[in-house]
Amino acid sequence: MLAWKDPVTYIHGLTAQQRRVLKQLEVETVGDLLSILPRRYDDYSNLVKIAYMPIGEPVTLKVKIKQLKKLPTFRRRFVMIRGLLEDDSGAVAATWFNQPWMLEQLKPGDEVYVSGVAKRHPRFGLGFASPLWEPANAETLAAGNIAPVYPLVGQVTQKTLRKIMKAAVDDLSDIEDSMPVEILANQHLPILIDALRLVHRPAIAEDAEKGRSRFVFDEVFFYQLALRLARNEADLGGAPQIKFDEAFAKKFVAQLPFELTPDQKRAAWSAFKDLEQSRPMRRLVQGDVGSGKTVVAAFCAAMVYRGGLSTAFMAPTDILAKQHALTLQRFFKPHHIPVLLVTSSTRYLDEGGEITKLSIQETKNRLAAGRIVAVGTHALLERDQCPSDLALAIVDEQHRFGVAQREALTVLERPDKMVPHLLSMTATPIPRSLAMTLFGDLDVSTIKTKPAGRQPVTTRIMVGETGRNLAYQAVKEAVRRGEQAFIVCPLIDPSDKLGSKSVEEEIVRLRNGPLKGLKLLALHGKLSAVDKDQAMNDFKEKKADVLIATTVVEVGVDIPNATIMLIESAERFGLAQLHQLRGRIGRSDKPCVCHLIATDEDADITRLKVLERTTDGFEVAEEDLKIRGSGNLLGYEQSGRSLFRYARFTDVGIMSQARDQALEILKNDPLLKNNQTLRSRAEEVRQTAHGE
Repeated sequence: MLAWKDPVTYIHGLTAQQRRVLKQLEVETVGDLLSILPRRYDDYSNLVKIAYMPIGEPVTLKVKIKQLKKLPTFRRRFVMIRGLLEDDSGAVAATWFNQPWMLEQLKPGDEVYVSGVAKRHPRFGLGFASPLWEPANAETLAAGNIAPVYPLVGQVTQKTLRKIMKAAVDDLSDIEDSMPVEILANQHLPILIDALRLVHRPAIAEDAEKGRSRFVFDEVFFYQLALRLARNEADLGGAPQIKFDEAFAKKFVAQLPFELTPDQKRAAWSAFKDLEQSRPMRRLVQGDVGSGKTVVAAFCAAMVYRGGLSTAFMAPTDILAKQHALTLQRFFKPHHIPVLLVTSSTRYLDEGGEITKLSIQETKNRLAAGRIVAVGTHALLERDQCPSDLALAIVDEQHRFGVAQREALTVLERPDKMVPHLLSMTATPIPRSLAMTLFGDLDVSTIKTKPAGRQPVTTRIMVGETGRNLAYQAVKEAVRRGEQAFIVCPLIDPSDKLGSKSVEEEIVRLRNGPLKGLKLLALHGKLSAVDKDQAMNDFKEKKADVLIATTVVEVGVDIPNATIMLIESAERFGLAQLHQLRGRIGRSDKPCVCHLIATDEDADITRLKVLERTTDGFEVAEEDLKIRGSGNLLGYEQSGRSLFRYARFTDVGIMSQARDQALEILKNDPLLKNNQTLRSRAEEVRQTAHGE
């Protein structure tokens, strides 16, 4: 019998090939393996006769092989197997591709189950293309069942992974369930071992959803426990009180290069009132792209400096950290507030307008001296990287950090045992129905109005080569006006099977074709930090006309002279991410256009029309919730990031129940001293990082 923490190699009867599959999946324990849930299910439970099978719907047939042969092809290393299948009601053809071993495993007269979708081809008539098949003399994995479809990597096949999962589930013994039984009973949820059987071996579709609900509940429940536990511990420690200096505030606002909007003023004032309290501030500033959240954060950091203490300003990437450092230097210059930038590739101090490059030791010394505004990534939270007098931690794009990083508590403790105030920022608008679940531990300030003078971005959907060429023409016209452009591609390396553009391919093609004569630059995550900096600086200094990039430009890139954006294979992105990307333009008083390039005429562009209709990120978020219906919550599919592993947009009800249950437990036991099992699970979540 298998236990949850047993090595996966303990699974009975593994073949050499299956062991290689487990290595590819990078799972170590049985629990790691079984935590990979199916992304969907194929219903092959409809067992019918050939004469009565519906066209275009999943079915399973029990048939005999009448004929099986290899067909000649014109492509090398391409194998096509054609079979004629029959039962007592009729016959149907099936074609398999690149499965030459079938000729050894199957012979005429063999009885098999075949599962798939029958379609009518104009030339070859009715038949199946690459249907699943399993011998009729053995227990089936897919045929006649609700078949799980797992996320795959490398050369792993569904058939192999289903076999491994079945072996693990069948041999699983009773496992420890950390969820209290009274909660499970109250929420009508299965125990963990039953939930695993329901999701991996469902008898009916409702079983699979019932099992998945348990995983969603657990995920959100422990996430909420982690957030609230961190908040309760922070409240216990107390925070340094920052007195509001009205005279300085007026001076700071007067010397800004623009006038603050009413929303910015309200957000700043709410934060100032929080900073005056001994209870640590936990505030989220939620604003649409380009709404001016950074100046609110800068205002708070300046007030903390005025009070004689330090601020750490953290961003999820080096590029964004450097962008913030430049912005803060501009805001702080009239007030002689020092800014220290600390990234993996760059360390410098701007003090009184004088830039000084620092060694690692010099950086540590300056941080130890205190009264500084330090800007960097989450590495600032390391013990020897954080000012001992830290009074305020600012986290940008906070959903990209793990709970421990965001709270700045488990790896950071001031010498006086106090806890820094926290100001989080996000440019990813969250639908109201989800905000309480995700940020229920935070006070929220919302900035909707954009700074005066900003032009709205016009969005146009362009289809196929015709639309793409029109967009290229717009790029060339913008360059002739002295402006610049972004071209965003989903991939870095050569195009995948879906035909998506890649940065490396595109820059060569465009340089020798549609954008010949223009100066092009590449930017993507595989470049070194130095090369990324060079590309961004060259683009900012107008040494290039077009920046061809991946979604690494999604946040924080501020190039006012860029007025045109092309997003390749736009149908592959979520609406929220497309909205984030187009926010890289429209940062000046010049008219700006974002071209969403759909791959071809067959691409589904219905949902993209939302972006043509509105530039309001909160409306986009609500529409995304309605349209997508499923998929990872706050997922970043292009870059592999997501806040939750199992929760979907449609799970708001379960998520709310999980949140309420977590609050109920913490109401009577704020630090979970009386429930070490729950506390241990919550601590695991707090240590989980979601950053890049």
